Amino acid sequence: MIAPFETQKLRWPDSVGAIWSQILCETTLDVVIPLLQQDPDASALIFEDDVIVTRGALLDGVERFASHLRDRLRPGDRVILAIGNRAEFFIAWLSILANRGVPVIISPDLGSYTAIHIAHDSGAVLAIADGTAADVLRSVTAGSRQKLEVISVAGEEPNGFDHLGVGVESFNLGGVNASIHEPAGIHYTSGTTGPPKGCVHDHRQYIRYADIGMRLYPFAASDRLLNTLQFHYGDSVWLWIIALKLGADFVSVRKFSVSRFWPNVDRLGVTMFLGIGAIPNLLLTVPPSDLERGHKIRFAMQVGVPGAQHAELVERFGFPWVEGYGMSETGVTICMPLDSSNDYIGTGAIGIPVPEVDVTLHDDAGEKIEGPGIGQLSVRTPDMMLGYFNLPDATAEVLHDGWLRTGDLVRRDENDVYYFLGRTKLIIRRGGENVAPEEVEAVLRMHPSVVDAAVVPVADELRGEEIKAYVQLEDGASFEPQILSDFCAAHLSAFKVPRYFQQQTAAFPRTPSLRIQKSALAIDGVHQVTSVWDGDESSTRGVRTP
Repeated sequence: MIAPFETQKLRWPDSVGAIWSQILCETTLDVVIPLLQQDPDASALIFEDDVIVTRGALLDGVERFASHLRDRLRPGDRVILAIGNRAEFFIAWLSILANRGVPVIISPDLGSYTAIHIAHDSGAVLAIADGTAADVLRSVTAGSRQKLEVISVAGEEPNGFDHLGVGVESFNLGGVNASIHEPAGIHYTSGTTGPPKGCVHDHRQYIRYADIGMRLYPFAASDRLLNTLQFHYGDSVWLWIIALKLGADFVSVRKFSVSRFWPNVDRLGVTMFLGIGAIPNLLLTVPPSDLERGHKIRFAMQVGVPGAQHAELVERFGFPWVEGYGMSETGVTICMPLDSSNDYIGTGAIGIPVPEVDVTLHDDAGEKIEGPGIGQLSVRTPDMMLGYFNLPDATAEVLHDGWLRTGDLVRRDENDVYYFLGRTKLIIRRGGENVAPEEVEAVLRMHPSVVDAAVVPVADELRGEEIKAYVQLEDGASFEPQILSDFCAAHLSAFKVPRYFQQQTAAFPRTPSLRIQKSALAIDGVHQVTSVWDGDESSTRGVRTP
């Protein structure tokens, strides 16, 4: 007799192949370059504005730009890569790897505070950036002891590096003697405290992401895979590698737009898309249309499916939304099997550990929890970061004998299915982005009228969490939240700018160690957002976006 559903352990099917069965464990160049060479007339990138870049054109761009970088880089040199969604991102990324440099991949929407920190912390010798990001990087390093050459992307895509006079000498992309264990990328994450920390990864994470995706989900050569994210997210890269490997089409937005989403899906024949953060909530904010049901989408992979709206998403749009969980430090760790996704609609389940990944739960005393229970999640994975760049103590705090303590609170049910409950770490998760309160507070303290600041998360229906700043001002200074918001916008990425500002008229309450006691600022345990300045309601902020 078959036991009822509630007692069935959820497992990946036996048909899932072994590790590296879809893509060999080789360096990024050894995987990608042959795929570009196999079918040079096929598309490598299709953009929503009908710009199409062939594999041959992309490969040509890599060969020429790698030649330009040859005399500028030594193995191990860090290179800041801050380019938006255009072909030159992939050209620059592969060209850096071809010279055995280490890409420091960051958002091109960066403020001066972040730019200064990452430039100095990474010790980068070169930056390759879009126009505005290039200007910021030049301005913050001008007069600095650090010598940072900044190369701008300029001109028509994909020839944004032609103004450099590249291509004087040929470059043998097949002769790069790199190891899969070499650092192949640094992704800065807000972490838990202080400024962002650089997660160092070797080549395996980028390739394993693609391998595990192809093993677990029904990608096909006939697919048109829509990337709704910015290329600096690692998710965009593995989806692109899957498209290359299968001969499928990789379709990408320039920037996510609710109004353009369904017209793009319809016109471009999208069959699957990848999302993160507030995208599902945003799609539900617009009136229904015929396009949202006449599509070809088979499923969506979404980091952060909103449990309360999950059923509405499936019913309204007519396809499964598959949840996943991962971190910059670990790569993908927990996902929901597609065939089981309908059984967990609205439950908040994030799935089960992916093959080759081990997870454990521990209570507050550090004791391992067996069976169903709630505890702090620890992860052991082949995708583990090499460590935080130049931060051995911070690395040792989270990595122990190959296990990473995530700081996240997770529930495991009787079927071995996992549910994300919250973060034990002091982190704000705004629309899929991690924001460290300390970083925002440091910027606010730079303003001449601000004595001190406390930044906290507040619940938000659209973005999951929003950012509120309490500010204590100098005696006699007037409270001008728009000016403070503009000041933050000039120094921080847009997603880190607080939405709410409240003046703290009395001295901040403090702990014995003189830290601001943020919980004491709440009323009945809640940080209030009524009767405080709201940036979304000001005339200068415009329409809400994630």
